Amino acid sequence: MTIAEPRSLVTQVCQLMQAHGVACSTEREWVVPNGALPAIRASWFPRAGSGVLEVEVLLENKSVVNECFAGIGDGEAAIGDAFQNFTTNSFHVLLAAFWNINDPQQVTTANWTVSGKTFTAYIDNFGTRGSMGVTPTVPAELFPTIQRAVERESLSQGWHWVRHFFCDVKGAPTYEALLDNQPWQAGTDGLRSISWVKSTGYYSVRNFLVLRAAA
Repeated sequence: MTIAEPRSLVTQVCQLMQAHGVACSTEREWVVPNGALPAIRASWFPRAGSGVLEVEVLLENKSVVNECFAGIGDGEAAIGDAFQNFTTNSFHVLLAAFWNINDPQQVTTANWTVSGKTFTAYIDNFGTRGSMGVTPTVPAELFPTIQRAVERESLSQGWHWVRHFFCDVKGAPTYEALLDNQPWQAGTDGLRSISWVKSTGYYSVRNFLVLRAAA
């Protein structure tokens, strides 16, 4: 089986940043807002009838924030679906945390105490997707569960990022939690502790947040 090479979406990312008032240049596949790090890039990995959009943000300390988004369809339609998934989920958190452009309708900011340190949390709205006829349900206890799990962690100074993802396919659940790109058992356990609605189709709930240690 031939595996298609990933495609750089540098033009789309640059246009997206500029549309939100961020001047940017490009260096190979990277978009460099304001001529300095953090930099951002997006790569499209096509599959039959779908694909995966991988978004990376390169920080000043050389750490890389990694987020992935599914796109359904073929060709440009699949890319557009994945890019829409990105822009309605993690994009506004990245924009607020790393480039200081915050839309309060998209991102909530709060001070959290973790390991005795104060962090500014940039918190995404819950992103949901569902098959035809299925209305995704976000349990009321989900956000408090996420916050408790984060506040119990031992985090160093600097940047941290957390993603939670739940999906249900005809009653079969999937739980995923990542802390700084790595599988995070405490977050996964928190997702498992919640009473999720079972579905006869498909639905998913996603949340992304970035933490910045206070100066």
